[in-house]
Amino acid sequence: MLQSPPVTAVLLAGGGGSRLYPLNASGTPKVLLPVANRPLLSFPLRMLEESGVADVLVVCEGDMAAQAVRAWLANGYTGGLKVEVVRVAEGLPPVDALRAVLDRLATDNFVLLSGDVVAETSLRVQLLTHYVREAAMTALLGRRKVLATQETKAGRAPKNVDYVGLTEGDRLALYVHSPDTVKHLLLPPSFLRRFPDIEIRTDLVDMQVYVFHTATLKAVLAANEKIKRLEEQLVPHMVRYQLKPRRSVGAEEAAALAAARSSGSGGGGGEGLAGLEGSLADLSLSGMSGSSSNAAGAAAAPGQRAEWYCCAYLAPEGSFCQRANTLQGFADVNRDVITPQNAPRVLREEPNPRFENFVAGSVAVGTRANVAPATMVGPESALEERVSVKRSVVGSGCQLGAGTKVVNSVLMDDVRTGPNCAIHNCVLSAGCVLGEGARLRDCQLAPGYAVPAGAELTEEVLPPPVLRE
Repeated sequence: MLQSPPVTAVLLAGGGGSRLYPLNASGTPKVLLPVANRPLLSFPLRMLEESGVADVLVVCEGDMAAQAVRAWLANGYTGGLKVEVVRVAEGLPPVDALRAVLDRLATDNFVLLSGDVVAETSLRVQLLTHYVREAAMTALLGRRKVLATQETKAGRAPKNVDYVGLTEGDRLALYVHSPDTVKHLLLPPSFLRRFPDIEIRTDLVDMQVYVFHTATLKAVLAANEKIKRLEEQLVPHMVRYQLKPRRSVGAEEAAALAAARSSGSGGGGGEGLAGLEGSLADLSLSGMSGSSSNAAGAAAAPGQRAEWYCCAYLAPEGSFCQRANTLQGFADVNRDVITPQNAPRVLREEPNPRFENFVAGSVAVGTRANVAPATMVGPESALEERVSVKRSVVGSGCQLGAGTKVVNSVLMDDVRTGPNCAIHNCVLSAGCVLGEGARLRDCQLAPGYAVPAGAELTEEVLPPPVLRE
């Protein structure tokens, strides 16, 4: 077997994560919230370890998040990675968080990934694709999950989707992230001449798992200080200027980077941000006009490719590849990973062959209680008589009162309910308490939140976010 080049990884763990409020209202970092009763962070770390990555920098925002992640790594992590936690300022944009550790990256290529990705795709194959293509960037693209109620009507442009243009099999020639304000996608003739066989798709999603050529990315970020976001700015910028890197980093730097890809060394520096600003009302790729097969324009030695090659690695059809970066995404990942078809591949755990569910041996199950398939109940929990749990994850130490029904929901550790409660499509954080007869639908509750007896709540976030002027 071929020996893969050494590669390091930067894992962006963030901090509290406002999009997952109120689940982390008590200060728990989003990457330590539970997915199938194990920390979310354990999934991307396993992905890295199985790919052969040895060294990982976990970048956390703020002292609280950094301390909590360090504590879990010291006491709960059982993998073999060498992991170092790096603390950056709270609220720092993702690309600035990456900038804070760039000088510590010594390998020719590195992996950058978000701490909220749960995938069974092979990072090793993505790395191999990156090496074979000698790419400046290789991005993992998953399949967009579309509900029947969200299908776009014929003749209308889809909303809130990524526009992904692929050519040459796996070349990423066009990328626009969630352009819900784009009315017209304009492709200049020069772009179409350069990529006559381009296929534009809206069924793919950027999973925020990238492989970067280190020297190229350092040069781009040094030359373009206004780039702050990954999907909205960095990835589109890399894709747009792959044909003319001199417009992004300068002619001399572009030539030096072309030489670096051949020699294995790197450099950086160059011009300011160009073409990234402006309204998305009409997206134009005129920045690529005049492209040719040697579109970089910088002098390059024979055999050196002056332009960059941005590559896409598509998650195989049917593979599990999701992100828990929103409340809906968090709930979906929890419910989807425990299904009989996904659990062996993603959790590396087989469900009970008779009942097709996961019920810990220490769970107390009352008479006529029912735990349906595709359901997980953690240790030391108690289900009193006539309790019904369907397509849900129940954490450890939970107490469900007689006659309670739980459907399509996530209950974290130590949740307690009185008798005859109903919980549908909800996420209840650790320590929540429901009084007798409480009925919840489409709700998310913060840790320790108490619902009074008889309350009926629909589409509530409790407590509601604090409004700031």
